[in-house]
Amino acid sequence: MLKTWMDRIRARHQLPEPFGPNDLLASWKTRPIRVESFEVADTPPVEPISELAELAMERNGQPFVKWWHYFDAYEREIGDRARFAREGLSVPPLRVLEIGVWRGGSLGLWREYFGREAIIFGIDIDPVSATWGVSDAEIRIGSQTDTTFLSSVVNEMGGVDIVIDDGSHLSEHVVTTLRHLWPLLSDGGIYLIEDLHTSYWPAWGGGLRRKSSSIEALKSLVDVLHQPYFGSSADQQGLGIERATLSSISFYDSVAALHKKRQPSPRPFRGGTEQ
Repeated sequence: MLKTWMDRIRARHQLPEPFGPNDLLASWKTRPIRVESFEVADTPPVEPISELAELAMERNGQPFVKWWHYFDAYEREIGDRARFAREGLSVPPLRVLEIGVWRGGSLGLWREYFGREAIIFGIDIDPVSATWGVSDAEIRIGSQTDTTFLSSVVNEMGGVDIVIDDGSHLSEHVVTTLRHLWPLLSDGGIYLIEDLHTSYWPAWGGGLRRKSSSIEALKSLVDVLHQPYFGSSADQQGLGIERATLSSISFYDSVAALHKKRQPSPRPFRGGTEQ
């Protein structure tokens, strides 16, 4: 009876097992909304829909789950890269790594989106993911926090240009994976992180403005972008990402997109004619 009651408390307040005072405080401050409260929709909420959403609607086979608004975010961030890859204009071939593939359905979507020449790998901690007969990509089984494993997969791919983190969504795991993969990401590469709404739930190590949450770590990169203009350390979260390699960071509902590109020191420009 006590266990059942505790399970209900945990589910209602998005608490981990076991949970402590800090988790209770985070839940009280945040008042998290359960994901079950959101209605599943098989039709697009708005028109027109993106090319990626159209591909998702047409897919059959292995299951996958994405939120509708992700498709528009991806179209903005990687749509041009996808079109170049499909047209065979990516030299060398585009290299895509998805973290967390569940039953492999999203890998088929990426294959259609990025074309036949793209090198696509998926990783998952669940061995079942490798038994669903996925032929659209290579699947490797291992943890996203196992840095030796991550390095071996990237090495097998010959490098990586696009990372899509749809893994555990635990804040600690998101930060650990980003910290390790960022130096391995190619110049001009894009690092996408999904389901950041979990960073507001204590069960995933999150909470509103909780310092240990992944969203707070990502917010710190706004300061990193502006590092040339102040003398204090901007990397308060220890991500190891410097302004010299971070060209931009974009936030969408539950998605962040980090663009990696070598950045020169900022220089003022004075136009016009001196009087």
